Amino acid sequence: MDSLQPAARQTARLSSLTALSMACAVALGAGLLAASPAMAASAAARPWVSGQQTVPYFSMQEAVKEVVNVETGFDRENDGKIDTLRVEITRPKTAPGAKVPLIIHASPYFFQQPREAWETEFFVPRGYAVATVSLPGTDFSTGCADVGGSREVKGTKAIIDWANGRAKGFHEDGTPADATEWTNGKSGMIGVSWDGTIANAVASTGVQGLETIVPVAAISSWYDYTRGHGTPFYAEHVTFLNDYVSHYDSTVCRDLTPKLQTQSDDPTGDYNKWWSVRDFRLDASKIKASVFVVHGLNDENVKTRHFGEWWDLLAQNGVQRRLFLHQGEHVEPFYDYGDAYSTPLLQWFDYYLQGIDNGLPNEPQAIIQREDMSWSTDAVWPPAGTADQKLKLTSPLGRRAGALSHQAAAPMASERYLTLKQAAAYSADSIVANPTQQRDDRLVFLSDKLIDQVRESGTATLTLRVKVDRKAAGFQARVVDYGSTGKAFIVSRTIADLGHFKSLKQKQELEPGKWYTLTWEINADDRIFAAGHNLGLVITAEKPNPLIAYEPVTATIDTEKSWITLPLSGSLPSLASLGAARELAPIVTTSVGPRGPTSDVREFVREFFEGSKK
Repeated sequence: MDSLQPAARQTARLSSLTALSMACAVALGAGLLAASPAMAASAAARPWVSGQQTVPYFSMQEAVKEVVNVETGFDRENDGKIDTLRVEITRPKTAPGAKVPLIIHASPYFFQQPREAWETEFFVPRGYAVATVSLPGTDFSTGCADVGGSREVKGTKAIIDWANGRAKGFHEDGTPADATEWTNGKSGMIGVSWDGTIANAVASTGVQGLETIVPVAAISSWYDYTRGHGTPFYAEHVTFLNDYVSHYDSTVCRDLTPKLQTQSDDPTGDYNKWWSVRDFRLDASKIKASVFVVHGLNDENVKTRHFGEWWDLLAQNGVQRRLFLHQGEHVEPFYDYGDAYSTPLLQWFDYYLQGIDNGLPNEPQAIIQREDMSWSTDAVWPPAGTADQKLKLTSPLGRRAGALSHQAAAPMASERYLTLKQAAAYSADSIVANPTQQRDDRLVFLSDKLIDQVRESGTATLTLRVKVDRKAAGFQARVVDYGSTGKAFIVSRTIADLGHFKSLKQKQELEPGKWYTLTWEINADDRIFAAGHNLGLVITAEKPNPLIAYEPVTATIDTEKSWITLPLSGSLPSLASLGAARELAPIVTTSVGPRGPTSDVREFVREFFEGSKK
C-alpha cells in the first residue's frame, strides 16, 4: 500500500525465515481431521507430488491458458441477459485424464488490464490450476458491484458451482467450457484485502466444493470496516468504495451507488439490515471450508478485530483453522515474508486440495512474528493459559497517573470521578506521549512496571460509566505499551459512539449530565509486554460522527464502575494490586508508533486496493 514500511520488508531476513518455516511448517488448529485413505492418492499417478509435498514439475511455457465467462444465474442489470463473470485460467498441461485442484483469486481490482497474481507462477508448476476472477460490475464482468452485498457474494459463488458442474461457462467463441474435464472438484480461495474478503463471504454461504480459503487482511463484517461501534470512520465511504471498482457499463449499476450510500446510513451510524447482509460472521455456522487466517498486527485499514472476531466464531463452530500473524500493515505477505509464509501456505493447500498426508494435523495452530521480528508458534491460539483479566480503572491519590490493576484503590485513598475535555474533533496519536504528565484532554491508566512479561492474545473490551455535557459524544481507547527506552507503542485502538450505548441498531440522543454505561470491543492483538514496561490505557473524547458539527465535549468517568477486560497470560503479579506512588516513576516518551489510520477517505480506499499489490 502507500509507502508502507512494514518492519519485515528486509530481504536479509528471508534465509532465517526460511529455516524457521521449514522446521515448523507452521500453524494449524488442534483437532484437524487426519487424512483419509481417499485423500492419499498415489503419488505415482501425480508426478508433481514428491514425498509429502507438491514440487515444481510443469512448465509455465506449456501451461494451458483460457478465458471463460461463467454465468451467475442472475440478471442484475435488468438487460435480459444472465450476468457473467470473467475468469482467466492458467493450468498445467497434464497427461490425459489427470485432474488438478483449482485456486481462485477473485478481485474487483483488475480494471480491464492484464492481470497479475503471484499465485499463478507459484502454484501452476506445482500441479494447481489458478483462476483470476473479476467480481460483478468490475473489469469485464457484467452485473453490478454492491460493496460486499448479495450481488457480489452470490455472483462469485457461481465460480465454485462451475468448477463442480453446477453452473454454465463459455469460452470467448461461445463454446461451452466444462471445468470438470480438468479439475478434481476441490477449490480454494485466496486474496488480500477485498480479495480476501470475498473468500470469507463465499465460504459463509456453505457452498459445496470450496474446501479451503486463505483470507489475508480480510474483512469479516463490512459494518466494522467502515464503523467503530456506531462511529463512521469517513463520510460517503460506501460511495468511494463502489466508485473505485465499478466500470458502470450499465446505468442501472451507476444509479445503484447512491442507493447503497443512503442505505448504509451514515447520519446515524446504525447497524441495519443492509449491513447484516454484509456481516459474514452471522453465517459462520454455515462454513464447510477450512480457513487459514492471515493478518498484519499493525493493519489500520482492515483492522485486527476482523481476524479476531472471525477466529473466535470459527472456533465456536468447529471450523478447521490456522493463523499467521505478522508485524506488518496492510500488505501481501508473499512479497514481505517469503518462504516463512509460502511454505506453510503450500503445506495447507497440499493437504486440503491435493489430499497429501503431510503431517499438517500435528502442526501448531498459530505462527506469529514477535515484536523483535523473530517467529514463534503456539499449539493453540489464544495460547494455553490465556484468560480474561478484568483490570479496574482507578486514580490513587498522589500517583502520577491512573492505575490499571485487579485491585482498586481504597475509596478514601483515590479519586472516583475523573474529567477530560475534548481538545480536537479527533485526537492524534501523539496524545499518548508522556503519560505521567498532567493533561486535561485525556485520561491515562497505567500498570505498575511489569516485573516479568505479560502477553495479550485476543480481543479486549472496555466498559465506561460516563456522563457528558452534550447531546452526542464519542470516545477512543488506546492500549499502549510504554517501553523502558522511551518508546510508546499503540497496540490497539477503537473508537465508539456513546449514543449507541444501548444498541448498535439505534443511536440515542444523549441527555447532558445523565450517566450512561458503554461497552465496546478493542481491536484484537497478540502482544508481549516485556518486563520493565508499563501497560497503559489512554481514553480520549472524539467526534461521534463526521457529518455533525464539532462541539467540544466535557466528559466525566466513574472509575468505580469502569474497567477493561484483557485476554492475558504470563506473569500477572504486577497487575494484582496497586504499588505506592513512588513506584510509578515519571515516564518520558521519545517516540510514538506505529503509523495510525489515515484521515483521508480517498487515501484509505487506495490503501485498501494497494494492499493486494507488491
